[in-house]
Parts: sequence; structure tokens; C-alpha cells
Amino acid sequence: MCELKHIDLKNWAVPNLIVCAVICSSPSQASQLNATHVKKAAAPLSSQQAASAVAELRHRNLALPLASFDIERAKDSYSELRNGQSHEALDMLAPRNTPVLAVEDGDIAKLFESKLGGATIYQYDPTHRYVYYYAHLEKYADNLKDGQKVKRGEVLGYVGTSGNAPKNTPHLHFSISLVDADKRWWQTAPINPYLVFKKY
Repeated sequence: MCELKHIDLKNWAVPNLIVCAVICSSPSQASQLNATHVKKAAAPLSSQQAASAVAELRHRNLALPLASFDIERAKDSYSELRNGQSHEALDMLAPRNTPVLAVEDGDIAKLFESKLGGATIYQYDPTHRYVYYYAHLEKYADNLKDGQKVKRGEVLGYVGTSGNAPKNTPHLHFSISLVDADKRWWQTAPINPYLVFKKY
């Protein structure tokens, strides 16, 4: 199994840089992975850029990743601090093994197992400008794989408590982000998903 390790650079004079080392339990597993990534957050969006992205995504009328979820009763936790960092996501509580659906057409950028997110999915939108992130999954849908084309409403996985999610609180951690010019799933700027889904 391979795991993403974050190296703390708070005392380094390198803004917005997070170094991620992928630690694998065997050389064969390491060889299956591409080179270790240096994960650099894209420059934060200005308020105008963020508003424009939200407006574009709202116009697409994205599907909710949980079919029966009531967004009007949800809490906007995007700016809340979690373990000292901004949450930058929407937590959607649901029974364990509730199907998690693709919010729109696209393709799977990466299936990734991490200490914090557990079983996670990074999905590109059709333009590869946005990335949808689904975390704390119980499991993936059968035969789901990197690079696979997916359709809006297609089952990608199932709600769970993997990673650092409380074991008695199954939920989907869902986020949206805008990629940088290189369109890499690991270099993104966050967008508030609550504002994208909320009805006005």
C-alpha cells in the first residue's frame, strides 16, 4: 500500500508549498506509482474569480453527489478550521454505503488512498478545468479505474468513514477546485461547493 506523507514547511520561506512524499511498503508498489509529486497549491482565487467559477458551475446544474441529500439543511463549513486548516469542502452525512454519484460527465483523474481522506476519488470535469473530490469512501464502485470516462449520476463509490473520518459518522467529504494552467489534479485552487449547490 502507498500513502501520501505531508512534510511541514511552516518554517521554510516557501509560500504555498506542500511537499508530498509517497511512501510505499514495497519497491514493486512504488514502481506502479508515477514519480513522487511536489504538491503546490495553485494561487488562491480572487473574490471575483471565485464568484465567476461558482456562477459557471451553477449554470451547469451539477447533480448532488448524494441523490437524497437536502442541501437546504446543510451547513456551509467551507471556511471552518479542521486540524488548523481551512476545511474547503462540504460534508454530507448519509448512511454507510449510500451510493456516491458523479456530479457531471468527466473522467477519473486519480483513485487515491490517503491517511486523511481514506479512499478518495479525483474526477475531472469535461473540460479538465475543474476537479471534483470525493473522500472518506467505504469502497469504490466495482471496476472503477484511473482514466475511466464517467457519466453524470454514475455510481463512483459508497459513503463510509475511511481516513480520519469519525468511525460513527459516515459522510462524504466533497470539494471542488479549479486547476492551474497545466491542468494537474494535484495543483488546484478551492471553490466553495456549498455556494454551487445551494438554491437561491
